[in-house]
Amino acid sequence: MDLIGGDLRRIFARYLATTLGSAVVDSIYISVDLICVGHYCGPDGSAAISCVSPVWSIMIALGLLLGVGGSVWLSNRRGAGDETAARQYFTVSMAVAAVLSVALTLVYVFLQEPLLRFFGADDRLLGLAVEYVQWIAWTVPAFLMGIVLSSFIRNDGAPGICAVSLLLGGGVNMVGDVFFVFDFGLGLGASGAGMATALGQLVAIGVLGTYFFRKSCGLRLSRPDRGAEMLWRVCGAGFAPAVVDLTFGGTVILFNRQIMSLAGATELAVFGTVSSIAVLCQNLFYGVGQAVQPIVSANFGAGEFGRVARMRRLFLESSLAMGLVFCLLTALLPRPLLRLFMSVSRAVAAVGPGALRVYGLSFLIMGVNVVATYYLESVLRPRQSLVVSLARGVVFPSGLVLLLPACLGVGAIWWAMPLTELLTLGYTLYALRRDGVGPAAVCVPPSRFEKP
Repeated sequence: MDLIGGDLRRIFARYLATTLGSAVVDSIYISVDLICVGHYCGPDGSAAISCVSPVWSIMIALGLLLGVGGSVWLSNRRGAGDETAARQYFTVSMAVAAVLSVALTLVYVFLQEPLLRFFGADDRLLGLAVEYVQWIAWTVPAFLMGIVLSSFIRNDGAPGICAVSLLLGGGVNMVGDVFFVFDFGLGLGASGAGMATALGQLVAIGVLGTYFFRKSCGLRLSRPDRGAEMLWRVCGAGFAPAVVDLTFGGTVILFNRQIMSLAGATELAVFGTVSSIAVLCQNLFYGVGQAVQPIVSANFGAGEFGRVARMRRLFLESSLAMGLVFCLLTALLPRPLLRLFMSVSRAVAAVGPGALRVYGLSFLIMGVNVVATYYLESVLRPRQSLVVSLARGVVFPSGLVLLLPACLGVGAIWWAMPLTELLTLGYTLYALRRDGVGPAAVCVPPSRFEKP
């Protein structure tokens, strides 16, 4: 696929089809678990899964840090004609991912209960949360390495195999959830959902591994000349996308703790459903970003600034259209969405629809903020990307989650994310106007293209 000379809309459509498909299936790992556990265990099951959500955020953030960061530099170096450096970036990213996988496995295995309590679980919810997460803890390497590998394989021009791996892994997860969780199968409840998720990811990474046996595979290991410097560059390029997910986990923790202290498990069950829908929407926007990133990185590395500017316009149009659809769905169908994710009690029915409608307003502009982090990284503007990520992930939500309930009551907590996205959008638009690749195709300093 000719990223530099081919038709942009056609290339973008092909990447977008595979990345969005992958994002949908990727969301299944949590969404189907929440649906099955929510129906089998009731609102307590949904609340317990909400307490586990930060576990996923940490893994995904580390995977994006190394996967997006490394693949940005791989595409950039290839665009500049330096295949040796591209392979070295791949090697550094994979080696560090392997080390982090082992370290995170040990943390999740031996510190489960303290972590889950910090994430919001109380004595009532802790048992269900532990049942679920015990299986995830032992398969951390498959999850983390799978995210990193997907980024590199996608940038190597084979987005299709990434979609296949997630389709097969997601299919195993869905079938396993139904069979392992409910009484007509093994009847394992939350433990069965965790088991199915772990099994699905093992299948997914197995499919990704087959890519290295293809003749078309361009990913090779090569001993890096300056490993520490390259790792620094990788982390710099991948930090902002990683912060998006890491701070989403932090926001979930803040919501969990605030809701449990001001309200209770019923409201937390509602938030479990709301946050799961938000994860689905955010993952779809990740898909747009993942489709944009290799195209923009390659063209930026080759100095094709006019094509980069056209890709900017394409991602804005796509993100806004998708955000409008998501916002309308939550506004028009809140009750069916709640019933999809859990067995709805009277207490949940009284709180849930209004909460979902308010929170859903954030989806309208979430996409622009999320995809902009990928775009800004791809044009080597990591500082601006980081500001966007920190604004929507830490600065605004942490203040609003604490301030709004104190001033306006616990119900105001649902407005924290719509206001966060709106406030962040102001800086995002400012950063996009100053990205250096506008209609005039302002030249980038030659040092941007020197061999790192």
